Amino acid sequence: MSNDYVWKLNVEYPLDALHPDDAPWFAGHLRSDWAPPGWDPDGEYIDRFKTERFIWPSVRKFYLSRSAAVDRALLLEHYDAKVRLLRSVPLTFEERPFKRPLRLIAGGAV
Repeated sequence: MSNDYVWKLNVEYPLDALHPDDAPWFAGHLRSDWAPPGWDPDGEYIDRFKTERFIWPSVRKFYLSRSAAVDRALLLEHYDAKVRLLRSVPLTFEERPFKRPLRLIAGGAV
């Protein structure tokens, strides 16, 4: 049995960063014109993202390490999001047969 886990973030964005419920097509989606209080992008940000607009950090479906998940959670919380860290049950791995034999790459070892 393995003690490996995957991690997931449950993110609750600030209410004012979401489109209101009276905008049916966009209700609950992030507004592109929102920025955290005091947002002032520096030159490095503008060079990297090619915009002065605030862009929320992406959130992966799963993180393979707790530290990566926590780092992203802390960044999101810095921008006023509320984040819950979720851990899977312990993962176990089993060997599965291939439907067809593996091809060997010439000159390579398996």
